[in-house]
Amino acid sequence: MFNSSVPPEKGSVRATRMPSLVSQGSSSRASRSTATPRPILSLRNARQPAPQRATVQLVVRVPTREAQLARCTLHSLLGSALGVHTIDIDRRRDLACLHVELDRRRVAEAMALLMRTLSGAEFGTVRRLERAA
Repeated sequence: MFNSSVPPEKGSVRATRMPSLVSQGSSSRASRSTATPRPILSLRNARQPAPQRATVQLVVRVPTREAQLARCTLHSLLGSALGVHTIDIDRRRDLACLHVELDRRRVAEAMALLMRTLSGAEFGTVRRLERAA
């Protein structure tokens, strides 16, 4: 180990002995056999981007008094899969416009449920949302 009582000479290099991190003997073999193997990642897998779900924005217009029902209906159908959603309220025309982000595969199901639940629901454009990775 380093001896602090003798200062090293200027410009000299002192070699120190470091303890080994790998224990020797049968104990090292035992620790290796019980260790959890690490997954091997190939370069081909590392280059392929993870598949992303196609997210869309669905626009739904309902009377203002039915906005809460529309939101609750979507929550009951989609649960945590319901993405960001906003509600714009137009008091003069008594309309609420819901902008809902959801998986593209669930759009037909969401629209069918809203049409059954809310007779006055109108649907606007369904736009694909581009997400930066």
